[in-house]
Amino acid sequence: MRKDNFLSLQKTTQDLCLPVTYSKINNCIINNKYKAILKQHQLDTFDSLFRFKGGEAAKVLKERSVIRFEIKNRDADKTFYLKRHNLSFAGVKRLISLFFPNMAVSEGIREFENICVFRRKNLATVVPVAAGEKFVNFFWVEGFLLTEDFFPFISLEDFIGKKPNFFKGKEGREKKQKLLKEIAVFARRMHKQGFNHRDFNATHILVKYNDSDQRPELAVFDLQRVDKSRLLKFRWIIKSLARVNYSLPNNLFKARDIIYLFMSYKGKKKINFFDRCQWFWINRKTWKIKKHTEKIMKSTIK
Repeated sequence: MRKDNFLSLQKTTQDLCLPVTYSKINNCIINNKYKAILKQHQLDTFDSLFRFKGGEAAKVLKERSVIRFEIKNRDADKTFYLKRHNLSFAGVKRLISLFFPNMAVSEGIREFENICVFRRKNLATVVPVAAGEKFVNFFWVEGFLLTEDFFPFISLEDFIGKKPNFFKGKEGREKKQKLLKEIAVFARRMHKQGFNHRDFNATHILVKYNDSDQRPELAVFDLQRVDKSRLLKFRWIIKSLARVNYSLPNNLFKARDIIYLFMSYKGKKKINFFDRCQWFWINRKTWKIKKHTEKIMKSTIK
């Protein structure tokens, strides 16, 4: 069995990997560490969080919205992200949940549970604070997820946007290789643990650079869409690396950089025929993502 020595390169901060203990209260799940502060600000029930007014809109879509807000704390102010999933049809999942009471039906509860599982497997992700779901007319459900701000981490997409020169020049190439190796390591660890992040891209990859070392620490967020079925596990590398490939700006990350990402994931210096087939499908999947995104953008403009 091959030793995965280079996986030790993946550094993670303790806070983003610590297991979470939580309590189930009525329609909510609350991280025990945050029970007191939520109760203090009367935000410890489903309605108080789902109907919360205020905050700054971070994302607004038809099916869900995300707001950012702060609350005063005795030690320091706390910043949270509240993701609210609007009323949606649960269908057969609602019927199945009658026989399996612990089954998550809403997106909010499912993401909270996914975050907890990632942390148990030492895969760095955000801090889950609370989640909840409430059924309306039996088959319809609404829900939410509350997480703490992930500062000093920042999304890779935003980092590149704010520091475009960081990856330029000779030093920039070395920084790119360190980053790409860390992404490859994280993806392979994640897949090895039995999870496939269906939106594994520069938007949902979080990075943090230390002044003393140019190797970044990584984490991921937005775990509502995590595939745990191993039936098509052989496709995970193709989908994950294709999403990363598409989301990285091609004026900074060239084909040779993506090849380095692929080789780092494989842990090889030479590739065989099967590897070449995978590389072909990664490029093909990247092209499909590009075309699909362009189609969505055109329909949005119309």
